[in-house]
Order: sequence, then C-alpha cells, then structure tokens
Amino acid sequence: MKYSTIIWVVVFLGLFIQSCNNNHNAEKKTEIKKDSTELKYNIDSASEETAVIIFNPDGQIEYVKANPDDIFRKTESGLDYRFISSGKGKKYPKVGDVLYLDMTYKTEKDSMLFVSRDIDKNFKMRLEVPSHPGGCIEQAFMMMKEGDSATFKIDAVNFLSYTQGKVGIPHYIKKGDKLIFNIKMLKIVDGSDYVKENADMYAFYINQENSLIDRYVLSFDYQCLTKESGLKMMTIKKGSGKKALKGNAVTIHYTAGFIDGSVFDSTIERNQPFRFILGNEEVIEGLDEGVSNMNVGDHCIFIIPFRLAYGDEKSGVIPPYSTLVFEVELIDAK
Repeated sequence: MKYSTIIWVVVFLGLFIQSCNNNHNAEKKTEIKKDSTELKYNIDSASEETAVIIFNPDGQIEYVKANPDDIFRKTESGLDYRFISSGKGKKYPKVGDVLYLDMTYKTEKDSMLFVSRDIDKNFKMRLEVPSHPGGCIEQAFMMMKEGDSATFKIDAVNFLSYTQGKVGIPHYIKKGDKLIFNIKMLKIVDGSDYVKENADMYAFYINQENSLIDRYVLSFDYQCLTKESGLKMMTIKKGSGKKALKGNAVTIHYTAGFIDGSVFDSTIERNQPFRFILGNEEVIEGLDEGVSNMNVGDHCIFIIPFRLAYGDEKSGVIPPYSTLVFEVELIDAK
C-alpha cells in the first residue's frame, strides 16, 4: 500500500511537471507568434540583409532580400524608386493634370528641405513635361496611381537646376548627390476639370488683381503698355541692340518681387546674370513674353498677373494667386 501510494505520487508529479512545461511552451509559442507579427523585417545579423515585401508600380508584390538602404528599382531612364504601398486607384496622371500630394524631400544625410504639409494641407501642383533626362520628379509622378506611396532618389543638381530653375546651387549640394523624395499620391484631377471647378475662384482673384494692378501702375511716371495676355510693360530705358527672338539664348539681370514692393530674388545681389532660351518654357510665361518684346540694352518693368506666373499654386516663397513684378535688363541675345 505504501509503495503503490509512492508510485501514484511520482506519476502525479510527473504529469503535473509535464503539464506545466506544455503550458509554458504554449505560452512561449504564443508570445513568439505575437511578437513576430510586429516585425517588419527579418534581419540576418551576419549579412545585415533584410527580407522585405515591396510593391511594384502596378501593385504586384515582390519579396526582396537586400540591405534596407539598397532596396530600390531603377527605370530605363535611371530613376531610382521603391513603392511602399499600393493604392486602390487605377488611373495614372498625365501632363496638365493637378496632383494633390503629401510630399517631403531631403538630402542623403537626412537634412529635410521640403515638407508639403508645412505649406498647405491640400498641397497641389500641376504635372509638367519631364524637366530633364536621367530620371526626374515628373516621371516619378507619372508612375503613381491615386493612393500609392513611394520613395524616389533624384539627382539633386538636375532637380534644382532644371525642375526648380534655380540659378545658384546651395553649397552643401555636390555633383552626384541625390535627393530622397517620399510621396503619397492623394488625388489626381484632370487639368480641364480643375479649371472648370475653379472658374469662379479664378474670376474672383482676377477681378481683385486687376484693381490692384491699376492702382499700382498709377505710382509710376512711365508709359504702361498692356499686352493681349494681360502682361503690363513699362520701359525705364530704351536700348540700341537687336531684338530678342524666339530660340535666342538671352542673358538678363532681374529683380523679382511682389506688387507690395517686397523682393524675393535678385541676380544683381548675387552678381550673377540669368541665362535661358527664349520661347522654350524655361521660365514663367510672363517673363518669357516680356523679354521677347525687348531689345538688347532695354531696361523694363513687367507686371505679371498670377495666371502668367504660378497661378493657384505655391512655388517656394511665392504664395498662390501672386502678382509678380520683375525689373529686367536685357544684357545679350544670341
């Protein structure tokens, strides 16, 4: 009786210990399973490679193994891209469409240069023709559907020089540097539909602007010539050189500001004249038209309505619906 009791106690303890181990293992497995769902990457500590699921432009899923910083595809034109998520939209934007974006871009050293939300929660811009070869931001936009999120690497010098039209490149940007763009395509609106939807707003701003320009012109003693487009020109000094023609490489000095008298850019302050091809859509429409009416040596003032400048879009420090004033001297036309 004594021995049988001992045996049953041993058996009971054995079953109890095994049950505890099973429960502990089950809890451990459950915990591991729970934690594993929170992991985004499976990193190999020896190779520092990462297994990542990524999206192609068409929404197809791919499984890639690489260093996290190197998981980029490259288009035939040389644009580096990585799709983060695929939206439910089906149409891609075309030139002239208005794009509503959530966008940032920074240097490869993580210096943030632009955050669209800081400018406007409904930030938008019109899709222009590709500004340069080798992979440009316009091509990046054309690859995205509504709802898509993606990261792009774009040559910094090309973007600043050709897309933004900057004359001087910041000292911290070197040849070969890339800018990292993070973009979410929120909405795509057909260009013609956008104009129709905003016709009343345009009419309001045009009426307000016309009244403002008329008062502004009265403060000058120069004769004001109004072009059919709405551009107003005043000649400060008449030059004796040849007329600038479409296709000429023209060189100008300018001071650019707003109709309230504040200045936002000046080649004179930089002591660096600006050069562009006339009639090649390299500058805003109002400046292009104004210079095309000048002779070498002319010194003029252009009052450029917002519709001949940046329209309802913000550009750098220039707010939407801004009337611009350019004081321009035409130095050369070849």
